[in-house]
Amino acid sequence: MGAGSGWQRAHVPAGNYARDLVPALFAPWARHLVAQVRPRTGESVLDLACGTGVVARTAAAQVGPTGSVTGVDVSADMLDVARAGEEPIAWVCAPAERTGLPDRSFDVALCQQGLQFFPDRPAALAELHRVVAAGGRVALSVWCDPGTPGYTAVREALALHLAESTGPVAFIDAIFGLADAGELRALLEHAGFTGVRIGRRTDAVRFPSPEAWVRAFLGAAPVPGIGGPAAPELDPVVAEAAARLRHLTDRGTGLAFPLSAHTAVATRP
Repeated sequence: MGAGSGWQRAHVPAGNYARDLVPALFAPWARHLVAQVRPRTGESVLDLACGTGVVARTAAAQVGPTGSVTGVDVSADMLDVARAGEEPIAWVCAPAERTGLPDRSFDVALCQQGLQFFPDRPAALAELHRVVAAGGRVALSVWCDPGTPGYTAVREALALHLAESTGPVAFIDAIFGLADAGELRALLEHAGFTGVRIGRRTDAVRFPSPEAWVRAFLGAAPVPGIGGPAAPELDPVVAEAAARLRHLTDRGTGLAFPLSAHTAVATRP
C-alpha cells in the first residue's frame, strides 16, 4: 500500500470521522497550525486535504467576511460533511497534485495531516507552490512519533489477529510515513519554499476508555481490509489493543496518550 492509498482509494465513513476523531485528534492541532501563519482579515486561505473542514473553519474565523477560504479534498464523502456547515467556504473535490485552482491565488496555505498520504508528495508541494502568491505563508503538519502507545497498541493487535492481511498495519505505518523532520524540510525546499522552520508539538489524546479509542479509530479511518467498526473480526483486535493500553487509563478521566506532530512553516518567494 502506497503512502497515499488509504485516503485516496478507501471509502471513509466521514460522519464517524467528524464525530469521533476530529474533536480528539485534529481540532486541537488545527488551532495551533493556523496560529503559525496568523491569517489576517481579508486574506485568502487554502486548506489542502481539508477533510471535514476543521482547519478551514478555524481559518475562516480569522479572515472574516472580507476574506475567503477554500477547502480541497480528494474525498467527496468528506466534503459532503464539510458542506453541512454554515461558513461561507468554497469546497473543491480534487487531488492535491491537480487542484485546478488559479495561479498565485492564496495568501496562506495550510495542510494538516495530509502530506504523508499523498501518492506524489513533490507534485503536491509543487501544486501548492503554484497556487500561493509571492510572499504567501504556508504551514503543514504531520504526525512524527510512530512509537506513540495509542497507535502502537492498535498496530500490534492488528498484526496479531489479522496477520493474513498486511493492509491494516501498512496503513498505520503510513500515518507516520513522514516523521523525519529532515525529509519534510527537504521536500519543502525542493518545491521552492524558503525560510522553512519546523517545530514539534505534543498533546494528549483523550477518550473515555481504550475500547472507545480503538473502536473510534477503526470505525472512522480508511483502514483497508476491515468491514466496519462492528465487524466480528475486530472484537479480538479491540480487546487486545485495549489490554495493551490499560496502563494509560484512569478511572476518573479515561484513556490519555501522547501524540506528537511536526509543524513546518515556510514562505513562497
